[in-house]
Amino acid sequence: MALTSGDAYVGRTLELTGPRLLSFREAVAEISGATGRELAYIPVPARDYGDALVGFGVPPEEAEFLVEVFEGLLDGRNARLTDGVREVLGRAPRDFGDFVREAAAAGVWKG
Repeated sequence: MALTSGDAYVGRTLELTGPRLLSFREAVAEISGATGRELAYIPVPARDYGDALVGFGVPPEEAEFLVEVFEGLLDGRNARLTDGVREVLGRAPRDFGDFVREAAAAGVWKG
């Protein structure tokens, strides 16, 4: 409702985060703990990912763009918390751990 009524958010970029910074490794560890399944995060260098994309037929220019995107995502320069959820929803953001426990209890990762 907040994003579809009025002009308060027209032309704005909203950055939405949870209440804490979380690495991919930490996120996978939380899922592993909640599901009781042994899971591991194995990072792949962005350049290797790009090479694999080209090997799968992705045009080199597109693969290079994706490599740049992932390098920017993974180098830490964007690691910050925002108050976007509170601004839009009027409440604190939900913690990833709470989401994981609820999803695991609902059977999301069974199979």
